[in-house]
Amino acid sequence: MFRISIILVLLLSLNSCKSQQNIKKEIQIAFIADAHLQDIYAKFEDNNYQGIPNPVTGEYANIRTMNSQLHSTRIFNENYFAFLEALNDIVKRGIKQVVLPGDFSDDGQPVHVRGLRKILNEYSEKYGISFFVTTGNHDIVKPFAQDAVKTDFLGKDGKEQIISSSPDNFNKSKSELEPIITADIKNWGYKETISEMRDFGFFQRRVICIGKLLFLITAMKIIILKKLKKNPF
Repeated sequence: MFRISIILVLLLSLNSCKSQQNIKKEIQIAFIADAHLQDIYAKFEDNNYQGIPNPVTGEYANIRTMNSQLHSTRIFNENYFAFLEALNDIVKRGIKQVVLPGDFSDDGQPVHVRGLRKILNEYSEKYGISFFVTTGNHDIVKPFAQDAVKTDFLGKDGKEQIISSSPDNFNKSKSELEPIITADIKNWGYKETISEMRDFGFFQRRVICIGKLLFLITAMKIIILKKLKKNPF
């Protein structure tokens, strides 16, 4: 019965959207999947560590080692620039609707999710683009926020730099440099991520029918999450 009710609600919502479309016009929608954005220029809110300086520009950046990318199924540092180029191409094409269907962040770390929000806000305000975002397994690693660590940031003299949200979740004997502790590297859960990205389809916007659909999907996720919290496996 619960599943049937959800389907009926979705169908009614879609029908109401159609009834509001008085004028038929072609709409182009761009999709950017698996962006895995790592904001290499982001600053931690609770730690003064800036990363390593660019020897040419002097600008600091938090980047991962090449070794980390060679042993991963994805790249990290280049994604930042590739994402901006994709958005610039969308602007040139005159597309005004953009969907990010999951895995928009490295691993749902606050520093990277905030960085993504700032970029989307900038393009939205400057070019009038509407963004619609939903989460993937790399955005919400677990339903609730948890401590996390990355041991493979590039540090001084090419050594690996540990950056962790807790001083107790890594092997201190393997640390070549003083570990950096910041809550900005933890893995956010649904509550924090949805709150940060609320303007991009997670909450209802009357002017856009697609937003209603995404709002309903998100509401269903929250209902399921609450049920799992009350009755864990």
